[in-house]
Amino acid sequence: MRCGVEVYLFSLTSLQNEHMQQKAMKQLPESDRIYIEGIKSQKKRLTSLGGRMLLQYIARMHGFEAFHLMYGENGKPYFSDIPDVFFNISHSGEYLILAWSHKEIGIDIEQMRNVLPKFPEKMLSPTDFSYWQKHSDLEKKKCFFELWTRKESIIKLHGGSIFQKAKEFSVSDGNQFLTCVGTPAAYFHTCQWNDYMISVSTLEEKADLSIQIVTLQEIIP
Repeated sequence: MRCGVEVYLFSLTSLQNEHMQQKAMKQLPESDRIYIEGIKSQKKRLTSLGGRMLLQYIARMHGFEAFHLMYGENGKPYFSDIPDVFFNISHSGEYLILAWSHKEIGIDIEQMRNVLPKFPEKMLSPTDFSYWQKHSDLEKKKCFFELWTRKESIIKLHGGSIFQKAKEFSVSDGNQFLTCVGTPAAYFHTCQWNDYMISVSTLEEKADLSIQIVTLQEIIP
């Protein structure tokens, strides 16, 4: 069975202007505005504003003028009043990314920094670390972010913290199939976009992915 996945990219740099932030805030429900205004970190506040604004725009684009969010036992947000519609959001560098599907979904985006973590063996399973070591120095950066985004997207599919589970499973065996104890099988789909790595995880083996850039001018005409 194929799974249709819509992926939307949004640049946070367009929200750095204070006037545009105020316009964006006015587009949100009062409860969202109060929550965002209470965030002390300016960076986290901007990311939260962008995420809520993007989610609201995509929901309206699909005919949902309003929605209510709740959080599962693992902290994953979901629509409590829109059945059979799922979403997931990730952020890295200047970009937010949102996945939208009629099936459970997990997504991760990572900017491929030139400096890799000092101890990748602490972040990867033994199998994945061995696979990573076999690559040349030029290939290691891309390989690391392929592996890491796959892990992150799979954990976000189910909910939970990657730093608690990253070493518990491997994603380098090449068959795009994973079985975790106590969780359903998951399938990952990875691609590179400019200097970012993107991975999407689904419960279906086949996924039709479409990636679209959303601008602030589209959201706030």
